[in-house]
Amino acid sequence: MNAQLYTVLVVDDEAIVCRGIKASLEASGLNITQVLTAWNGYEALDYVRMESVDLVLTDIQMDGMNGIELMESILSEKPEIPVVVISAHDEFGYAQNCIRLGARDYLIKPVLLDQLVQVVGRVLSDRHEKYKRIVEDSLRHKFSLTGMTSIRTYILNEVIAGSLIPSDDDPFLFEQIEVKLAGPYFAMFAVELLWESAGREGDAIKTFRDQNLMKYAAYNIIEETTSDWNAVTFFGQGNRIYTILQFGGESDNLPDRSEHVTKLNLLATTVANNISHCLRIEPVIGVSPPRFGLQQLPACSRQAVEAAKWRSLYDTHNVFYAEDFSMKEAFIRVDWQEKTERFIEWMKTGRRDEERRENILRFISGMAPVFDTYESTTGIALSIAYRVYAMLLDMKETVGERYLALDPLDYFQGHLSGIAIKPRLELFLTEAAALVQTSMDDRDRVIVQQAVEYIRRTFRNKGLKIQDIADHVHLSPNYLSYLFKRIAGETVWEFVTALRMEESRHLLLSTSKKRYEIADEVGYESPEHFSRIFKRFYGESPNTVRQ
Repeated sequence: MNAQLYTVLVVDDEAIVCRGIKASLEASGLNITQVLTAWNGYEALDYVRMESVDLVLTDIQMDGMNGIELMESILSEKPEIPVVVISAHDEFGYAQNCIRLGARDYLIKPVLLDQLVQVVGRVLSDRHEKYKRIVEDSLRHKFSLTGMTSIRTYILNEVIAGSLIPSDDDPFLFEQIEVKLAGPYFAMFAVELLWESAGREGDAIKTFRDQNLMKYAAYNIIEETTSDWNAVTFFGQGNRIYTILQFGGESDNLPDRSEHVTKLNLLATTVANNISHCLRIEPVIGVSPPRFGLQQLPACSRQAVEAAKWRSLYDTHNVFYAEDFSMKEAFIRVDWQEKTERFIEWMKTGRRDEERRENILRFISGMAPVFDTYESTTGIALSIAYRVYAMLLDMKETVGERYLALDPLDYFQGHLSGIAIKPRLELFLTEAAALVQTSMDDRDRVIVQQAVEYIRRTFRNKGLKIQDIADHVHLSPNYLSYLFKRIAGETVWEFVTALRMEESRHLLLSTSKKRYEIADEVGYESPEHFSRIFKRFYGESPNTVRQ
């Protein structure tokens, strides 16, 4: 097996410190193939966003963006990257703040280089081995359904199903299964493992034994990843695992709600990445928003499960926060009779062409008895069509006037016989489903365009963060990043960098401004860092372009 190779980023405003650490790490024998150096937090963030960084070593006291602010940004954008702090501050408060932000170690200057190499080796090794050990332990574990059929699992599933009514007996009940649900705010993850695609070859996991072994391993990874949170993880049915997360706060007043939501999405992304990396299986995670009170757990569960269904539309995305899709669902919330309701629940998320065709044919086939009874065919078929039309009418803000072409009164005129109405209904459903998909795509494009316009106004700001852009369009950073990449064809930060480079090239060719002035004007703290990014982007230096 090939050895794991690493990239380390060193951040310090003293060039001699950066060079010394870089030389020591390159000579350490730790399989470090690249040591990047940055002289401030802004420069470091560019590397984090544009390179595959395995570890960050950072000073605290730096001009512009300091080490604490850098750690906050890394935690927001790339929470899986470990950070080691190297600081001249030996006060407990500094160390405590760094540990709160996820620092793996806190070293006091001056640092012995041998000690630094030892710490770096340990952190890199821990990162690589941590989840590997979990998987190996799980797979060595003798196959057993004990954990999946325990009284703990049974009670927790009853709680989220709403079958257990909250009462004074709850503390005693939870004490018996060694679970503490104090809240008072709760959120939930619904983690679904995709059995049909696993391993390096994308093979399906078919046997009951293998699926449960994989589920057990994923359970352990989730528990390990959420170990620093007040979390309760338990098995659901089939391919599903649930996690309950708890937050402090007063009734109807969760402090820093947006911060909690951001952390929920970051944690879910980390869980998904760890499962995918360690088990070679794709997970889908639905995330509910925080709700007050134990009695809200069934609602949290429903929201998380419903959010995960959006995978059918966004098939390259893994984490779905319920409120990212609430605006879409508000347009299409309609009551349906049993069979049609299931079809509409599938249809309303806007499916892709192949799956759409297959499911429409399956739905029509499932309604075969209706079409075999001539007397009732027309009434029921038109009832289905009008329910779909009502859904489109509720989506008027999204679909515009396009729904008018599917008015059943006109659409089915002259096609009301038992023989003709079946293919006509099939065509109607196909066109309606395509319109739903188109409207969803249109809405996503509007959101991305809003983000683009905001970026164009703010890209010169040195402190611009993805969180700022996500807040502007009222999405989580995780979902905005996915949506932007899918629609724009590049990441958010690639777009920001392109704008900065285009502006800087224009200034180089049309003004006599100094390099440091241009760097400052387009959002770079350091002219040296600006020059490196410019050369990487254009293949030539700023001086060469100007000559």
